[in-house]
Amino acid sequence: MAHTSFVLIAGLIFLIRYEPPETAAEFNNAQVALWICILTTAPVFLAYLTKRLFTLRPMIVFEILSLVGFVYILYQMNLPGFINKHLVFLERVHHSREIFSLIPLFVGLLGIRVVMQEIPLRKTKLRWEFLSFNFRLLLLPLIPLLAINAVLDLTHLLPETVQPFVGLGLLLPLLVLPFIIAPLMMQFLWKTVPLTNTVLKQKLQLLTERSGIKYRDITVCQTRGLAIANAAVAGIIPRNRKIFITDALLRNFTDEQIETIVAHEIGHIRHRHLLISGCLVFGYLISSVLFYQLVGEPLNSLLTGYPIILSIVSVLFFVLYFKVFFNYLSRRFEHQADLYAIDLTNNPEAFKSALESLGFLRTLPKPIRFILEIFNTHPSIDRRIKFLDRSTEENSHIQRYRKCLLEVKVLLALIPIFGILIFLINW
Repeated sequence: MAHTSFVLIAGLIFLIRYEPPETAAEFNNAQVALWICILTTAPVFLAYLTKRLFTLRPMIVFEILSLVGFVYILYQMNLPGFINKHLVFLERVHHSREIFSLIPLFVGLLGIRVVMQEIPLRKTKLRWEFLSFNFRLLLLPLIPLLAINAVLDLTHLLPETVQPFVGLGLLLPLLVLPFIIAPLMMQFLWKTVPLTNTVLKQKLQLLTERSGIKYRDITVCQTRGLAIANAAVAGIIPRNRKIFITDALLRNFTDEQIETIVAHEIGHIRHRHLLISGCLVFGYLISSVLFYQLVGEPLNSLLTGYPIILSIVSVLFFVLYFKVFFNYLSRRFEHQADLYAIDLTNNPEAFKSALESLGFLRTLPKPIRFILEIFNTHPSIDRRIKFLDRSTEENSHIQRYRKCLLEVKVLLALIPIFGILIFLINW
């Protein structure tokens, strides 16, 4: 399924780390409002011109431009101060009020995605579906922030002696909650209906029984005019777990191909990729605290008066962790799930033909494809097919994917080590 923009999360980090500069210039309300409008709409306009004039449409470039504009009005014009001044009636929930400062970036990213999409003007319904989907997709990372800020506002009303304990008791479940309610988050993105194809449903049920996994249901995501052909599994708790397939997958793929695609999703469950992904998120929280104490604090004291530097370093660490390290492991997970799919179905040709139909990176030049793959959660289709072709060989490099990966073992060992280091540093 589609992934939310890391640019929006980078904007969240800038907002959370924000400290007003000591020498901030004074701007009146009209100037701030004018610059917000200009810097929000300019990347959208440039994206529109690029789509009209050129065939190559690097959407990420305009999203980064939108982020730069947001950071400018954040630090140079004290955007949170501007928001707080006009929403003074929300003082009792001042943590939750912070989210309003993110509106310019949210609107800019949404506008860029809409103008870059190739949808004929006459297809108003399809354009509305695309707008609605991207609105919900961008909203997803804001929901945890709203929940955390609501907890902070709630604990602020309690006596100071119990605030840390109540806050910690409420925040810890919030970190686990997204992995538990992931099926609901999928249903927030798409309208879902039960799978009515009884023949296919019976085949998939036999497949899940053979694999030995537990799940609640198999449902169909209605992508309608967007025609997204894909599948996903969500939920770490078996009784709440769901397998999702899209309507476009049902329309355009054979039952055999769909079986292999679902078998791939089952592979994610059997190799505990959902649980490991949760550990990776927890590992980011631990390692970011350690990174701040070992790098951030010394850097902050060295560059006093430049709070934006610490925010930039935090964003770079986030990108390095998730876009490089996390995605590196994610590509390994995809190979594991691919191997499991052909082992479970014993139908490698059907799975490879399904991969070819799902692939879109194969149309790009090899150098661009390689660069994109470094930051992508999935290997290229060519690489996945070549990997499957070699899976029948007695190759130790290939066979290790049928077991728990060494990288995962190292990760699980590092998390408690990092926790101990943080404890020793603060002792």
